[in-house]
Amino acid sequence: MLTSVRFHNILGALQERAAMAIDRKELGSRLRRIRESRAYTQEDLAELLGIPRSSVVQIESGNRSVDSLELMKLSEELRFDPRGLFAEEFSEQKDSVRALFRAEPRAAADKNLSQAISKWLGLCRQFTHLEKLVGADRGLVPPVRYDMPEPRTKWEAIQQGTAVADQERSRLKLGPGPLPELPEIMESQGVRVGLLPLDDSISGLFLTDETVGLTVLVNSRHSEQRQLFSHAHEYCHLLFDRQKEGVVSRLENREDQTEVRANSFAAAFLMPEGGVREFLSGVGKSQDVPTLQEVYDEEGGTVRAQRRGPSQPHGLQFYDVARLAFYFGVSYESALWRLKSLQIISEEERESLAQKQTSASAFRKVLGERFSRHRERFRKRESAFQHKLLSMALEAFRLGEITRSKLKEIAGSADVSKAELHTLLDGIDVESASRAEEVRIPS
Repeated sequence: MLTSVRFHNILGALQERAAMAIDRKELGSRLRRIRESRAYTQEDLAELLGIPRSSVVQIESGNRSVDSLELMKLSEELRFDPRGLFAEEFSEQKDSVRALFRAEPRAAADKNLSQAISKWLGLCRQFTHLEKLVGADRGLVPPVRYDMPEPRTKWEAIQQGTAVADQERSRLKLGPGPLPELPEIMESQGVRVGLLPLDDSISGLFLTDETVGLTVLVNSRHSEQRQLFSHAHEYCHLLFDRQKEGVVSRLENREDQTEVRANSFAAAFLMPEGGVREFLSGVGKSQDVPTLQEVYDEEGGTVRAQRRGPSQPHGLQFYDVARLAFYFGVSYESALWRLKSLQIISEEERESLAQKQTSASAFRKVLGERFSRHRERFRKRESAFQHKLLSMALEAFRLGEITRSKLKEIAGSADVSKAELHTLLDGIDVESASRAEEVRIPS
């Protein structure tokens, strides 16, 4: 993090360079636009700076100057580059959070949510900038977009979601089995994926940022099985609903046809029909269905041939469903609904098996170490992005693209202690003296 003395020197140079370009009124106006784009109130900034709200009003109206310490605090909290503030051509950047909340007015009142998303996007922008500095710019083509009409009925929504899930599985060459790490699949296509502690009513959201690109955030407070389903659900929104400013997925909206489509996609994407039937066959629970073939000839007649496989018991038990759910990484309830949608079990059977949730959970725990390792992967995923950010920052420092103080700032955001960073620095051979100015990376 920059010291106030160092920042004061930089600020002085910037102000002197920009003296002919902007006046105090314009500076205040720019600060106001940045504040509003980050969904902060004047009261928020007053508390941050330790000054009355009236002083913030005076700053934004151009009737009070802002000193270097105040500007340093503002740039760190609101994540903007001071150089851009004093440039002749100024842009506070299109604020994807405000755009999202225009599409979701109810969420706009949640200040904690907007600030959490803003901070996440700030980290992503730093990561994107670091990628460019070290020559690791992704340059990836975003996922395909399926331009289908809005479903007119729930049935049509289900059909669209299921069909596209099968197409995506095929396009990505995923086969019929369990998915590898779904967030990694999404990231390989240029989608930023993260976990945030959201309100329990929100399972996840997606939005588009002009710097970061497509972004999916999932509720870290939910179980790992629900997180997996939410990742697939939001991925569907990216494929179908990219023309929107963004989507916040709430349980109470599950009757909406676009949400029905996303849920249908998630179920089919995580548990493809072929994979489900293959699993059941492997555990001796495949259904005994006669196979009928008819061969047509040009004379207008047909020849029929029928074959019946060996008789096998089909009645699924709670432990069969629990194993199926564990195999695909989904919840017991999700597995039950998927089996019903595939007409493998009836509604009566689903209700009967649903009443055995406690026994199913106990059986799943019997899976022991395998389940523990599975859960540990989900736990570690939450910090995976910060680890990538730190690695990118170390590489940028090694190449002389950022300063030591900037590296310390990024390490702090990744929860790396000073002692740990010192140990890391001992192993780095810096290629050249840092060419970076002691200013913040654009956020």
